[in-house]
Amino acid sequence: MTDHALIARIYDCALQPELWPETLQQIADQAGAHGAMVFDRALYPEGEQINLQVLSSVYDRDTVLGYVKAFNEYEVEDQASFARLSTKGSEVNLIRCDDLRTSRSLLERQPNVQAMMGMGIHFRAGALLSKDTDAMDRFALQLRRKQGPIAEPARQWVEALLPHVAKSLSIGRAFFRERQDKRMLMQIIGALPFGVGVVHRDGSVLLANDEFDRLAARYRLQRAPGQLVVASLPLALRKLLSGSDAHGKHGARPRHEAVFVAGEGEGLGLFLEVGPISQHSELDRFGPDVFLISALDSNRTHAINPEIVQKFFPISGSELAVLDLVVKGMTNAEIAEVRGRSLETVNSQVKALIRKSGTRNRTELVRVAVGLSVAGLNHAEAAKAPADS
Repeated sequence: MTDHALIARIYDCALQPELWPETLQQIADQAGAHGAMVFDRALYPEGEQINLQVLSSVYDRDTVLGYVKAFNEYEVEDQASFARLSTKGSEVNLIRCDDLRTSRSLLERQPNVQAMMGMGIHFRAGALLSKDTDAMDRFALQLRRKQGPIAEPARQWVEALLPHVAKSLSIGRAFFRERQDKRMLMQIIGALPFGVGVVHRDGSVLLANDEFDRLAARYRLQRAPGQLVVASLPLALRKLLSGSDAHGKHGARPRHEAVFVAGEGEGLGLFLEVGPISQHSELDRFGPDVFLISALDSNRTHAINPEIVQKFFPISGSELAVLDLVVKGMTNAEIAEVRGRSLETVNSQVKALIRKSGTRNRTELVRVAVGLSVAGLNHAEAAKAPADS
């Protein structure tokens, strides 16, 4: 499979998360590795927990869950080290496991590393796929002894590919839970609290939910139902619809590639995430120059799951209460009135929320909070299940 075809498949995973295991395995195979996985680091009352999102097809999920349960403390420490070595800048940095300690022998004394070697895994490489919110979307490759540490050409190749993985995960996060329910595509799209459209480069809307049509009309993006006016679209959106080469430019900060269309009120408006897609199992091939667009209007009332949001962002109870009102579309002045606080206090709390979530404005903050809430922590719940049985 060529890199171009593999990148296309990576973006297809946004709409079809069931493709991730084979796609991650293809990345691992071409990098000369044994397997790969994507996971989160979430905060529970008992402490930090590694939560598996998706494993490449070579792995048995129960076996990996058993390992995570047994060695979570050591994995949390290792992942903190991976993060420290890769948090600067916007590019994706794939860090070799040998960089975590001053010597290989010291690394091999760790109980988790000894357990991995017992299972045939002698080397790892890890990367942050979201440097704005480093608890989310962490990537890891695993290599056997005979494969050795990842070679430099392979490491560079993977680093060039991972921005596309980061963006596909960001766009497709909310599809994950819905897919677990085995719903048909249109049922999934219709159930989401934001607009979803499959759009051709010429502006033809091939597939969309009602919310997408409503937002396209409200923000004057369409000439008629089913047809966006390409010439009048924001320049940033036109660039993203120009072809697959316009994507994956922002490394581990994929939200920086999203488009913001100003609406009513400071920081309120339309948040658009765009990624190229090529085919879908229920619809056959879309053909060339087709894109998945996710659209969220922060002027509209939304809902969040506070427990999930707090697992990823270190926000206080009062900040969480403010976030709930921000997500409901209230202005800072309205929030101040509802909460009986000064406008200056609310302004400071909203700024703190934006800073702690790694977002750039209120609309991006709402999109992240709603996206996390819709996706849920179903993978985390699965990871905790063996402990309860």
